[in-house]
Amino acid sequence: MFAGLPATGIGGIFYMGLVFLMPFKELWRAMKGESSIERWIFIASRWGLFAIVIAMMWLQAAIMKWAIGADMSKFMAAGASAATGAKTDSLAGATLYLAILSLVGVMSLVYLVRAVIVVRSALGRR
Repeated sequence: MFAGLPATGIGGIFYMGLVFLMPFKELWRAMKGESSIERWIFIASRWGLFAIVIAMMWLQAAIMKWAIGADMSKFMAAGASAATGAKTDSLAGATLYLAILSLVGVMSLVYLVRAVIVVRSALGRR
């Protein structure tokens, strides 16, 4: 992950994932009769921020490529393929891809630790 690219860290990816899922949860609430127009307005505002973050991420990556003046595709393809086996020629795409993998790894570890704690509690061990 590169410092300075918005939404490419674990927190940014987690936020974008939550925002992406908000309308689906609200549709479920609407089917149960628990939705309101204020909630939909809030979701629309979060989606607006979501779109701005994505646009700024791509814009900043383009500016960095222009400012560095080098073809970053060689470096990004090598780095992404070394870490993931997939090649990319996009600075933003590579950092986003690696951040998603990091988030999945952290979340998997958290759920694994949680499962171990639950099992140990069920067995009466500390």
